Amino acid sequence: MQKYGKPSAPLLSHKSHFFKENEALLQRQRALAALYAEQPGRLNCKACDGPISEVSFSKLGVDYLVCPRCGHLNGAHEDSDAFCSELYVEGGGAAYARDYSSADREAYRKRTDDIYVPKARFLVDALAAKGEDPTALSYADFGAGSGYFVSALRATGLTDILGFEVSQTQAALANEMAGEAIVRTHALGDTVSLAGKVDTKVVSLIGVLEHLQQPRELLAALKGNAAVSYLYISVPLFSPSVFIETAFPDVMQRHLSGGHTHLYSESSLDWTCREFGMSRVAEWWFGGDVMDLYRSILVRLSASEKTAGAAGLWTDMMKPAIDTMQEALDRKHLSSEVHMLLQFERGS
Repeated sequence: MQKYGKPSAPLLSHKSHFFKENEALLQRQRALAALYAEQPGRLNCKACDGPISEVSFSKLGVDYLVCPRCGHLNGAHEDSDAFCSELYVEGGGAAYARDYSSADREAYRKRTDDIYVPKARFLVDALAAKGEDPTALSYADFGAGSGYFVSALRATGLTDILGFEVSQTQAALANEMAGEAIVRTHALGDTVSLAGKVDTKVVSLIGVLEHLQQPRELLAALKGNAAVSYLYISVPLFSPSVFIETAFPDVMQRHLSGGHTHLYSESSLDWTCREFGMSRVAEWWFGGDVMDLYRSILVRLSASEKTAGAAGLWTDMMKPAIDTMQEALDRKHLSSEVHMLLQFERGS
């Protein structure tokens, strides 16, 4: 089962601050990049653990290396405890949560419906196409954040769902919005042990693998957990957005920045599936690459009085074409994101 493309209008609506607060967001990213560049060097690929040494390019003062074995894009430094604590844990993860939370119930519901319910429906449809009864299965969402995906799963009619999160701030928001405890908190260092013992049929990692210090350990734990049959992932990809960001260093870097210190490729995902005994059941390729191009040029045009008049003309020209242009990239598997439903293949 394969699906391509996704309308950009809902995301443009929810990410309007990317346009309005460019300078403030960029300053935060520069500070995180500087902190990341102070961490110990990364010697092995985050995806396949093979040696990496040759720098391919630099962005915001950070070097990046393409793994010669699996094609994964790696930042040149480790996601150290200090770096991850600054991103996800300090102050309950309040700074990180600002990027992923909504201010009130209506905004929370709209974000859930616009962005996360389509992800949940794709999972439900893929499981049904595989011959499963989605309502009869149990689910665990790791890195549940503010509970958007858990809420989306509930909105599709599923009931047996657990959410796990390290940020107390985000978990509290999730539970407040749901009116009940749908997300549990745990220590950052307990993620792998939880994966090894969680008793659910389906585990989801929506925008999570790229944030983990040891993603391979988590995957090994899930592989060793006989209760888990399916893994549903969403990961950012090494895509045209990376080159757009590199060409526009004065525009907020949505994709390869902050907690995204490395990016998957289709080849590194293939390696991951082979190593951890998973087959690709369903895939949804869609991205924000063309939207990033549109935003980058619009921000630069708006920054100067001499070119500000062109900003509206650029919007009128490009906005109607974003989805068609993006789908062309998606169908070539060149999108900035992919959702995959994977099945563990264990010997009987």
